Amino acid sequence: MDPVLAFNQKVGDANSRKTIIAIFKVLHTDEERIIFILKCMLKYNIIPEMFGDTKDAKKSEDIRGVANRTYIKSPLTQSTCVEILKMYTKSITYAPNPSEELALVYGNRSLILFKLHKYEECIQDINRSLAITNSDNLRVKLYLRKLDCLYALNCHDMEDTIKETQCLLDNMSLGDNYRKALSDKLISKEKVSVPNETKKNLYQLPHPKINSYNVEFPCASDALNVKYNEEYGRHIVATRNISPGEVLTIEKPYSFLLTPKNIHTHCSYCLEVYWALIPCEHCVYAAYCSEKCKAAAWEKYHDIECAIVPHMLKMKFNKLDIFSLRLTIQTVREATSIKDLRKELEEVDSSDPLKKGFSKNGTFPSDKYRSVLGLATNTEKRSVADLFRKTLDSSFILYYLAKCTNMFGIILKKDLSELIKSSDATFVGGLILRNEQVVPTNIHSFAEGCGLELVERGLVTLPFLSLANHSCCSNITRQCTSTHVIAYAVYPIKEGEQIFDSYGNCYAAAPKIDRQKELFHQYYFVCNCTPCQEEWPLYFDLKSYQVIVKDSKCRYKIKQALKKFNTYYTFATEGIIRDKNTLEDLFKMIEVLHECVPSPCMEMVDLVETLKRLYDLGGNQFEIPKI
Repeated sequence: MDPVLAFNQKVGDANSRKTIIAIFKVLHTDEERIIFILKCMLKYNIIPEMFGDTKDAKKSEDIRGVANRTYIKSPLTQSTCVEILKMYTKSITYAPNPSEELALVYGNRSLILFKLHKYEECIQDINRSLAITNSDNLRVKLYLRKLDCLYALNCHDMEDTIKETQCLLDNMSLGDNYRKALSDKLISKEKVSVPNETKKNLYQLPHPKINSYNVEFPCASDALNVKYNEEYGRHIVATRNISPGEVLTIEKPYSFLLTPKNIHTHCSYCLEVYWALIPCEHCVYAAYCSEKCKAAAWEKYHDIECAIVPHMLKMKFNKLDIFSLRLTIQTVREATSIKDLRKELEEVDSSDPLKKGFSKNGTFPSDKYRSVLGLATNTEKRSVADLFRKTLDSSFILYYLAKCTNMFGIILKKDLSELIKSSDATFVGGLILRNEQVVPTNIHSFAEGCGLELVERGLVTLPFLSLANHSCCSNITRQCTSTHVIAYAVYPIKEGEQIFDSYGNCYAAAPKIDRQKELFHQYYFVCNCTPCQEEWPLYFDLKSYQVIVKDSKCRYKIKQALKKFNTYYTFATEGIIRDKNTLEDLFKMIEVLHECVPSPCMEMVDLVETLKRLYDLGGNQFEIPKI
């Protein structure tokens, strides 16, 4: 049941709820809010429900059955194969280990991997199934499929696999026809057809490079600095003139979280696409590309998350809540002790606004939890209802931490009074609540290309880039690679100008009223960027430079500069970077338009969106294999 619904049902009386809210409103710290809500939960017997999904052979079998029927009845297209594969992976996450059910579903998934020409991954699943199955019939099928994979991979050393398969056939009780069919298949060594590879870019984007790094901000160029004033808060400014295409930041996220809808196609730790995922041994919501990633996740945070997230998902907590939990686990785990962490948080909150979250050596590194502690929470701007909801959610998460894990030394056995008395626990509860506010204010989407679309692969924490303010016409673009987020300049930026990121829609894609409503709802500010102040029109109402520019010499200069644009636009649409001069030519076009045409201008939007598309092509991709 939803925490707020559970609270309202238990408290019941409207006057009691009003009294609770009135007291809650005057509380000053996150820890005070947590203690107060825990006391309310104790008084009204509000106990979070414990009913997360667990390993279940019957559920695994049911999911596998649906996948099997889909395989039999549906035409095998690329998208159908991927959907079936996702169902098999989901079935794998539910199957107890070891079990015959797990062996069967690994075997089933190996067939889909074979159809998708993922031969190495197919062999991995075959070996996983062979290691636990007791069925000779299944083993023969798997050995034969393994041989097909080895043929496709042009492996010459197949004698052991052939001998093992033949030995199995000789010792099995099979009908003559079936035995002959299998023996013929073994002897025939049919060549497996392999499709042509997907077209790759004819030119790879240059490796991003920062020529001179910032001393205070290790992930950023020294072309950037951070300033503070009452109007803009902390914000990033240019220390010199910056040209389009210049690399401004190469930031490794402090933390990643895979978008829940991707758990059957991407590794839950490194977030890479992988088609033969292996499950967590205990829960059903995490799967990994390798034992290495599985072990790393367990050591870093998953040993705690594993017992909690299944309950959270059943209670309809969202990905932002899960990320708040993860940040809390990482912060507590990396600190020397909760006592030292409490002291460190006090230092951060009492520091100068410009230096909030800086390490003691005077830097703001992205890989330290202190930098995350220094990010904005917008507590003072939040409605009482929003803050109350977040406190209730945080108290439920804290209960799960205490009840299901040993984070506080012992597992909670008594009622909530035991939790309220633990200063370590209530401090961690306050930290969860802090992260519940930090996450929606600062977290960035971690994107991947999927066809012509840019979709969300996951969420990431980027402490430095979080300091950039928003504009509906941002002057940077972000490229997401497997391990970093890179920020490039897309317009000429003059010394002293702000670096603006985008928190939402571009001015050309959505009306001002919608943009401002969304920004205020999540970030609590009214956007006063130039497009909002000047009411810049939507894309289809933008004017061409041919209408805006009156001087014939300027129009000619622009026309000459844009001569190759349609070719580059086609490249971007096709998803292929064909020419090493493409980016340089686009930068020159942007500079000419920036110099000659007052904004807004239709051609400038086209140029910038084409440039962004090309950067996206050099970043994360979700490519569906051919069948």
